[in-house]
Amino acid sequence: MKVMLLTPPGKTTERWPPLGLLYIAAYIRKQRGDSIRVVDAFCMNLDRPGLLNIIKKESPDFIGISTSTHAFLESMEVLREASTALPDATLALGGYHATFAAERILRAYPFVDYVLKGEAEYSMPDLLDCIEKGREPINVEGISYFNGDAYVSNRPALIENLDELPFPDRGFVKGVHYGYAYRDIPLTFGKFTTMSTSRGCSYQCSYCSCASFSQRKLRYRSADNVVQEMQMLYLEGYENVVIVDDNFTHDTSRVEKICDLIREKGIRMKLYCEGRVNKATPEILKKMKSAGFDVIYFGAESASKRVLDYYNKKATPEQTIDAVKNAKDAGMMVITSFILGAPVESKEDMQKTVDLISRLRPHGVQVNILDVLIGTKLWEDMSMEGKIKPEDWKKNHRIYEYMEDGHGRETLEQFVNDGYGKYIDSWKSLGGAIELFSLLAHNRTTRSIIYNNIFNSHFWSTIRNGIL
Repeated sequence: MKVMLLTPPGKTTERWPPLGLLYIAAYIRKQRGDSIRVVDAFCMNLDRPGLLNIIKKESPDFIGISTSTHAFLESMEVLREASTALPDATLALGGYHATFAAERILRAYPFVDYVLKGEAEYSMPDLLDCIEKGREPINVEGISYFNGDAYVSNRPALIENLDELPFPDRGFVKGVHYGYAYRDIPLTFGKFTTMSTSRGCSYQCSYCSCASFSQRKLRYRSADNVVQEMQMLYLEGYENVVIVDDNFTHDTSRVEKICDLIREKGIRMKLYCEGRVNKATPEILKKMKSAGFDVIYFGAESASKRVLDYYNKKATPEQTIDAVKNAKDAGMMVITSFILGAPVESKEDMQKTVDLISRLRPHGVQVNILDVLIGTKLWEDMSMEGKIKPEDWKKNHRIYEYMEDGHGRETLEQFVNDGYGKYIDSWKSLGGAIELFSLLAHNRTTRSIIYNNIFNSHFWSTIRNGIL
């Protein structure tokens, strides 16, 4: 069969490979003899007509698209037009949004033939087998579809042994330039990719759908398997790798073994990861830095214990303060994120968060207004309260759309702006200058950013304004 796997059209400066599709493509190639094409329309900055031209030219038998809530409506328009242009093609949908809205999607968009819920490496080849042999895919794991008026829905697929999967085949997107830029400032240089060393989440933060998607099962690749892939990437010339795990630092003994193997095999890449603030001891962070982990991201979310408890974050503001200090002491570049707008949050709570941003002075910061997304406990709570409208599942929503007695959009946006303003001001000091020079001395990634932007006027303008 001729198989095409897609990301939806869009524009982004955060060009990360579509890792899920590359895993699926690699497994299809291993199991079957299909002709496979992966089109990363999002990171290619393709518009809808551009993507549809590729679809029509290739004329695939099967089109699969992975979509998030943010890109769902655009994904549906692509599939709608593809179904008209190629009426004999089978159309399928996967990803987080599809997993949580499968029946709604199939009822609202009858041109979609199948939804694959959960992790689709095993189920996709099984579905292709059924299509090719004319069999009903009733036993395909994670599948949802209509057989006449009967709705068929199997439990979302979950892969227990991640070491069994072949490495994602990045050759399918050869020629696409991946990396990350911020406000016209490139932040990664040389060959860039992403890696997944674990899947799932055992926590259950109310604003996040990861735990529901993974059925609260956190599964790890072995340290040996992880470092085998890293060594392969290093020999292929990759210089920057972002670990996309939600919980990379959760099992610190595994992290230590990964770091030991990286050093043992002489792998020298700039590594980025996300860590939890309650798993950020000086010892583990120093070991990570010695293995090449230059950048770490912490989801701090709030300076209020009450708000963190509402989010079921299982962390404290004091742990955030310690984690940022420990990472800085280890010589890491530290990025933190914060969320404003929890239903229980007061203006005093939000001001505490703004003040904490200034006090922490991370090397990068994100300040966001709380989203209400399908698949989260927050969405479920709002539904129970009758606040979710019938068509709301089709796109993301900000909390102020549902909180008549809460903080309005104007108030939340003002606090977001205050957060960024305080952050900028925190660097306009002798302490900020000293810290910048210290980071330059100990962090290759920081030196690379400055060296490669030496003639970039946007970069120096940003530095003058206090953003590192």
